[in-house]
Amino acid sequence: MDIKKPNNKATNPFKHHPIHAGIVGLGLISGAVYLFNFKLDRFMPEFLYKTDIHLFLSLFLFLAILYFIGVYLIFNYLPQIGRSKSLIVIIIFFAIFFRAVLVPTDPTVLSTDMYRYIWDGRVQRNDINPYLYPPSSEKLKSLRDDEIYPHINRKESPTIYPAGAQLFFRISHILVGDRIFGFKGLMVFFDVMTLLVLLALLRAYGFEETRLFIYAWNPLVIFEIGYSGHLEGLTVFLMVLAFYLNAKNRKTPAVVALAFASATKLYPAFILPALLNRGERIKGVAVFVGSFLLLYLPFLKAESKITGFLPIYFKNSYESFNLGLKYLIMHLFPGLDYFLLTKIFMLVLMAAGFFFFFTEKQKEQVVRCAYVLIGLLIVLMPAALHPWYVIMLIPFLTFFPSIAWLIFTCTVALSYIKYVSPMGIMPVWVLLLEYLPLFALLATGYIFKRYARQTWVSGFFTANRTEKIVEASK
Repeated sequence: MDIKKPNNKATNPFKHHPIHAGIVGLGLISGAVYLFNFKLDRFMPEFLYKTDIHLFLSLFLFLAILYFIGVYLIFNYLPQIGRSKSLIVIIIFFAIFFRAVLVPTDPTVLSTDMYRYIWDGRVQRNDINPYLYPPSSEKLKSLRDDEIYPHINRKESPTIYPAGAQLFFRISHILVGDRIFGFKGLMVFFDVMTLLVLLALLRAYGFEETRLFIYAWNPLVIFEIGYSGHLEGLTVFLMVLAFYLNAKNRKTPAVVALAFASATKLYPAFILPALLNRGERIKGVAVFVGSFLLLYLPFLKAESKITGFLPIYFKNSYESFNLGLKYLIMHLFPGLDYFLLTKIFMLVLMAAGFFFFFTEKQKEQVVRCAYVLIGLLIVLMPAALHPWYVIMLIPFLTFFPSIAWLIFTCTVALSYIKYVSPMGIMPVWVLLLEYLPLFALLATGYIFKRYARQTWVSGFFTANRTEKIVEASK
């Protein structure tokens, strides 16, 4: 494949002004959609506006089309504009604007998870261990109100969130109290920090900075963090920070950052093997486990309840959501036990983790290993794959922008159809639209890599920087 070595020289900001103008145009149109969001219902045909979910998906599809046009422009002219400082400014400016205008919006259309975040923070501010009682408990009756409590999901279940998340909920409640817009503002702040750290990480490994576009303008990231206020704003920031610290050879702080990320949402723990090489493994695991458990010290009085809702989450088939491969296997083998299949998936994931744990990684191969592990995790997700879970993959797509995964970051939003479907059952056609393109394009990826030459497609299979230099020298 004809791949050029990344150009380390800054690009003339005026030489490729049509591309800049194109990105600005896309930004203005996208910005208007994000700004007016659900208020655009009056301009939508009736068949696209059956429910707020249908309206959201119509807006999301339009934004996804604009996003892919932008990705095409960036990667088609990557050798010329890859290091354009003015284009980076444009990308970041609009990225911040998209997120900021969604902060003062009501998040209840897509998800009410944020109300649980605020509730857990409120419970802790009243010196009550959040793992002890579900929101419906009479012990917490005095904390109920008309703004937060009615929107909490699973009121009869204890919290599912790990200790790092709980500590953040307490801190956030100190800072912004019960204000949902305040909490969303905190998530957007961390997501903007993710943009800056990811930009620094691209530079550290010698990749073109304009690749940041893939994360910065991705509509899934923008809606799930800016609109719904999901905790991924913090989790992904800590995860990307861990890889930046590792790139700067600050190994121990990198492991600590990943441990803290895992203590907010558990999935980053799966990519710990990517950070560790020979001579670092024992210490790295010890630091990770120690940092992770340290955050649980304030909650030890919960004793056996300290795992909260998590065990039920993994065992109960009712919690299964949007799992393409698991759905296929369960329908091919109807008598197969759900929890047994979950165990099989987890064993496969553990085997992959051990493989990369004992693999030596050089430079940006660390990022590649994490990318592969997270891809496997998404395909073999044991319990549920909500759209916002996919955000964890998108920072790595700036390095390895796969067409298959980029499409999936947009089609995964179709899973919201479940919430407006009869009896709350996911339509089969939704799973097909999500997973058939993903699996088909992943399976044929080798053909694309082998035969796509001198086209924009080749940019989506960019190898690591070492391979670029080798190819360019031939």
